[in-house]
Amino acid sequence: MKKTTVFAFSLLIVLSMLLSACGGSATATEVPPAEETKTEAPAETEAPVSQKDTFIFGRGGDSVQLDPILVTDGESFRVTGQILDSLYKFEQGTTNPVPALAECTPNENASVWTCKLREGVKFHDGTDFNADAVIFNFDRWRFTDHPYHFPSQVFEYYEAMWGGFDENSKITAVNKIDDLTVEFVLVEPMAPFLANLAMDSFAISSPAAIQAAGEAYGTPTVGAVGTGPYKFVSWEEGTEIKLVANEDYWGEKPKVKNVIVRVIPDDSARFLALQAGDIDALEQAVVEDLNTAENDPNLQVLTRPALNTSYIAFNFKIEEFRDIRIRKAIAHAIDKQGLISNFFGKYGTVATNFLPPLLLGHNPDIEDWAYDPELSKSLLAEAGFPDGLSEVTVAEDVMDADGNVVYSAGQKIPLRLYYMPVTRFYFPAPKEIGEAMAANLNAAGIKVELYLEGDWPTYLGSRRNGLLMGLYMLGWGGDNGDPDNFLGYFFGNAQEPVAMEGWYQNKELADLLDRAVTLPDPEARAELYRQAEQILHDEVARIWLGHNNTPLILSAKVQGYVPQPVGAENFEYVFFSE
Repeated sequence: MKKTTVFAFSLLIVLSMLLSACGGSATATEVPPAEETKTEAPAETEAPVSQKDTFIFGRGGDSVQLDPILVTDGESFRVTGQILDSLYKFEQGTTNPVPALAECTPNENASVWTCKLREGVKFHDGTDFNADAVIFNFDRWRFTDHPYHFPSQVFEYYEAMWGGFDENSKITAVNKIDDLTVEFVLVEPMAPFLANLAMDSFAISSPAAIQAAGEAYGTPTVGAVGTGPYKFVSWEEGTEIKLVANEDYWGEKPKVKNVIVRVIPDDSARFLALQAGDIDALEQAVVEDLNTAENDPNLQVLTRPALNTSYIAFNFKIEEFRDIRIRKAIAHAIDKQGLISNFFGKYGTVATNFLPPLLLGHNPDIEDWAYDPELSKSLLAEAGFPDGLSEVTVAEDVMDADGNVVYSAGQKIPLRLYYMPVTRFYFPAPKEIGEAMAANLNAAGIKVELYLEGDWPTYLGSRRNGLLMGLYMLGWGGDNGDPDNFLGYFFGNAQEPVAMEGWYQNKELADLLDRAVTLPDPEARAELYRQAEQILHDEVARIWLGHNNTPLILSAKVQGYVPQPVGAENFEYVFFSE
């Protein structure tokens, strides 16, 4: 990357972004994994290269969509990250953003960034990657009246990471300087600007492909069209997605011709498929299978740094959840350490913050809620439930996305615990963890109905619309190594209760987070994030459960696979040894 002379403030902004991406340390690669066996990324090997030309990754759930701006789930990004490139990318194995399709330079106060685009790059459909393509994508995301910003679609990541749409966007203009130069104008300096550009959600799609497919772009019948190392071939829903190498890729050419991302919902069946050689890799397994893998010479275990948090959320449209004594009772009822020991094993640690310890702003001084079922019973009695809690009251009407009343004010409903329908890196064995938590709660007088909302897209859709009416399991994996991607994404810019956050709102918290993202000094930012964590703890806004040094199990023949702390792995570097 060329070095450009920049004035002091812009240097501070960039330094802040880099330091926050590394959790305040000088180098992102210094983050230590949990104690494990066979966890180092494979080095270059001189072993004979296999003739095997297909890499098969097994996973627990399907992608939701392949237009990355419309999704927030890692299973979608696992695929789109192979097909599309962003302007920046994350250096292998780190949270350090480096140029991909562009190289950007800030002005004096980092409110304007000039980006030189990579020359000679084409989309998979043969059209040119240029300034017009970049502007089309950003304008489509930013403007609600853009002809390809369809009302039926949700551009959640743009709204969260860039402050909103239209006049609320922190990007006020994306200007064309020439065919290979664009200029981003921001309403104010933004510490994680380059880190945001590197996120999978802001990867650049072919304008021609979007215009041709319209609302169907990203769906199984169309797929996605980018500039990435692999091209979309097919998507059999619930089964597998096939990709083929882009022989004209601008970067390092893919070493394996074909990639298949295959859905095997059952955790044990997925591990057996790996042992049998039907798949080449998987992410996360039950503790027993991890123990087996660690002692199998035909397998290897790598870990992704714990840039993630699992949690239990409250739906604040429920009257009882508006009483902090009830929320505290639930927090004291859950045996976090037992859950981590039984389901995460040595790879997991108990969470006391939303921000993992790796990140700038993590607050180590927070004292967690002790596991104390008797205290839970006392708090329930104090709140008016001496005989326990099994039924709750809807506080106000809850409507779906079409404006239909789904739950009416005053309605009595069972107290539900919604469990996730798929294994995720932050929640191994979600149903079993849900059962264990239900047992914890029941022992404290909180009788929950374990509830399955539907498949993964349905679950995420209900969460987005505030329709998970009870306690619900979710988690988050960092997308860019910056604390704003955790705290700011969920709790910033909240002028009214937010449906997708269980109707939670705290204006003091939102204002604090909106200020933190603009500060040039990393320590000043960190102090505000520590304050934010304290507010969330004191309010029992959520119950943070664990962080996971996510294990990935691969065939011992797989080489070149480097777990990324953020974003999708780079499958173009993967190859097989004999």
